[in-house]
Amino acid sequence: MYNHEIVLQDKIFRRCSVVRVKDTIYDPSKNTFSEQWFWIYAENSEFFPFDLWEKLDHAEINQIIQDERHFYKVIKVITKKRRRLI
Repeated sequence: MYNHEIVLQDKIFRRCSVVRVKDTIYDPSKNTFSEQWFWIYAENSEFFPFDLWEKLDHAEINQIIQDERHFYKVIKVITKKRRRLI
């Protein structure tokens, strides 16, 4: 199960919300769809740093997520289950 929304807090206690969104592209020549998942900031729809996307997929509360330039603490994790309608 994947995370769909995460609230992060940086070093100076600013909070930001990041959302996982799916992009679906149709290729008419092959008659296929391709899907990609992205992490974007909820406030302005800019991409969250690419290096941290995999860590966000399985983040837990109070986990520290960091790379060379960024340092975040996970404050809240929202996981959505998908329902099938019959």
